[in-house]
Amino acid sequence: MKRGLLLFLPLLFLFSSCACDGEKVMKAMFWGMNKLAGDGYFPPEELLALGDFERVEVNMYRSNQNGVSNAEVELRLINGKGHAMHQSEENLARKCAELYAKSYSKIMEYDEVKIVFIQTDPFNPNNMAMSEYSFRVEDLVYSENSNDYGLQ
Repeated sequence: MKRGLLLFLPLLFLFSSCACDGEKVMKAMFWGMNKLAGDGYFPPEELLALGDFERVEVNMYRSNQNGVSNAEVELRLINGKGHAMHQSEENLARKCAELYAKSYSKIMEYDEVKIVFIQTDPFNPNNMAMSEYSFRVEDLVYSENSNDYGLQ
């Protein structure tokens, strides 16, 4: 506990002692995260605009069971409102997975991309509906018939 606090204090001092531009600090943090996790780790704006999502969460999982390894990227797309969301959810999930696979530089280190759509009840956030779709990375990257799947 003390070691983590000792590592955090110099950063806290650095940012509190200067008159830093908040936007520049955030850009620097995103740049550093992209360099650490890989370019395109954060989904492109185009992906969020497809379903007019409020926000997205990215999770990376690796497992090894009985000598079989599996690596998965999970995108949790929350509260989509766009027309494409109601037109064909399966096609939208495929399009989102393809966009992410094209933009993420380290996608070939993973086996699957899982798209999870989450809709929350505006009156009771504890109520939610989820649907998920999984796609093999090799199918996304080497897809020859990548089209708009009926999405405009």
